[in-house]
Amino acid sequence: MSSEMIVLLFDIIILILGINAILSAVRMKKTGIPSAILIPKEEQGRVRNAKEFCEKLYQPTILFGIMICLYGAADILNSQVIKLPALDLLSMACFLIVCIWYVRKLREVKGEHV
Repeated sequence: MSSEMIVLLFDIIILILGINAILSAVRMKKTGIPSAILIPKEEQGRVRNAKEFCEKLYQPTILFGIMICLYGAADILNSQVIKLPALDLLSMACFLIVCIWYVRKLREVKGEHV
């Protein structure tokens, strides 16, 4: 398997992760039950106010999912069509910044409710 195929596979997985995050946020908003991707099933019983937890993480999770999808799509486009090293570097930096922001937000909300 070539390195281009591995990168493409990785980008597709990232795109699926973004879609999964968006769907999980929508599901949390509708049901008021925290998603298992955010809090393991074993810890969900310890959440003090599950509905408020879901409401506080709804918007950040949607934003995270959208940004991850954009990164996956941009990286697929860049690796298959455009091939600009600067775009690759810029998109990777944005991806890491979004991941760090989301982890901080998740820890903050978990600290308040778990």
